[in-house]
Amino acid sequence: MPRLKSCKAPGCSVRKPRDELLGPMREFCSIRCGFSLADHRQRQAAERRRQKESRELRKRKEALKSRGDWMREAQAAFNSYIRARDYGKPCISSGRMMNDSDLLTGSRMDAGHYRSTGAAPHLRFNTFNCHGQSVKDNRDLSGNAVEYRKGLIARIGLERVERLENDNRIRSFSIHYLRRAKAIFSRRARHIKKLRGVE
Repeated sequence: MPRLKSCKAPGCSVRKPRDELLGPMREFCSIRCGFSLADHRQRQAAERRRQKESRELRKRKEALKSRGDWMREAQAAFNSYIRARDYGKPCISSGRMMNDSDLLTGSRMDAGHYRSTGAAPHLRFNTFNCHGQSVKDNRDLSGNAVEYRKGLIARIGLERVERLENDNRIRSFSIHYLRRAKAIFSRRARHIKKLRGVE
């Protein structure tokens, strides 16, 4: 019995001996399937071209970004990760539970830095230096530093807090570092949200 070959047209389940199939490569069972296969391959080629153009456009756009653009994007990814990580925890300063319904959008919860990004820019991506903080404490009370310190000691310990307070090294972030930071914190935030069943 001759070996059967499947028609390659999408949606066709016909199997015939290779000699009975049509086309130079013996790929389809009927003229109708031939047209269907040609149309399918044209759509696939167009989609590949569109994806290639999209990748090239993204690369060109990234090449035009300044260090400041990368800094803003990396900071946004980091803040998103902090909000996802501290979802369901009380505010680091006040200890009050924050509004759960809007936590993941950040409208009720900020990623509050203990040492601000203005005073200690080298600690802006330090996960010990940043925790979920209510909008009221972070924005209205300018970080509520005294209560933040108490909450921080309870959460990470006095030794780590003192290490943060005494860390005054000078550090600048290269574009390469910022791109990696953005990718890493975006991936971590997505992972945490996926574990919770939140997209």
